[in-house]
Amino acid sequence: MRDSEPSKSIQNLVIYDGDCGLCQRLVAWASEKIAEDFKFIDSESIKPEDYGLNRKDFEKYVWLIQFDQKKIKGAFAIAEILKGMGFWWMILGSIISIPPFSFAAGAVYSLVAKNRKRFGNSCS
Repeated sequence: MRDSEPSKSIQNLVIYDGDCGLCQRLVAWASEKIAEDFKFIDSESIKPEDYGLNRKDFEKYVWLIQFDQKKIKGAFAIAEILKGMGFWWMILGSIISIPPFSFAAGAVYSLVAKNRKRFGNSCS
């Protein structure tokens, strides 16, 4: 589910860089597979202060704001998103949540995030 306005029925809010082509493609892909209690929101369409964040927080990470307002970023957010996408994706999300796999997932996430302009045609 993609939208610019948070909904009270949504339990998990995923905030992503809407100016990034790679991010947009991944959100479109994940939106088709994820549970309905996840909502994807472009970081440019919200006020970061409403979530206890600032604009710079969105420059490096995807953020997952859970129903209890717990904030999860980067590779750990991706792991939680995967857990909401069905059985096999849930297994992958669970695996990359535990060491030593979480260290590798964090490194891969950082590498992709730093180089995302090379993967997408419209990253800023």
